[in-house]
Amino acid sequence: MSLITSTEVISIAYITELDPTMIKDEIVLTAERKYIRPILSAPLYEDVVSNQQQYSTLIEQYVKPCLAFFVKFSMMNQQLLETSQYTPGTDPSLSPVLVEISTAVLLPKDHRRDALREVLLLAKYKEVLLYEYVISQNYTLYEKPNSRRINGFRISMN
Repeated sequence: MSLITSTEVISIAYITELDPTMIKDEIVLTAERKYIRPILSAPLYEDVVSNQQQYSTLIEQYVKPCLAFFVKFSMMNQQLLETSQYTPGTDPSLSPVLVEISTAVLLPKDHRRDALREVLLLAKYKEVLLYEYVISQNYTLYEKPNSRRINGFRISMN
């Protein structure tokens, strides 16, 4: 069971409405395990997942905002590519029908890169808030990491 639903991801991280079925459970779980689990540490993460009601503040105010933006970041390229073929371009009368890929409106590479960077910056900011909150709460199950990855380099905390 995930710590966030696709509907919650949309309400937190998206400006426009999106069909919740476009956000697959596997993407949410992968983002949760890739980004949230290391912040919380394995023992605390497992306890949070098992006893969500005991960690309501942690989950609602810190995990969900962080996770929502990491889910959006994780699926953004795929989402842009897969939905571009349904974009009607300048003719709204084409909306009800699928548009051929040759007429799809594709985002310029620089715009896509900038959008991805912006979403990642938001996710990273929420990650810092989550990390600071976890540290401040002195959870008994939290295990301080021995090292952190900074700009691709593993830095030992000892």
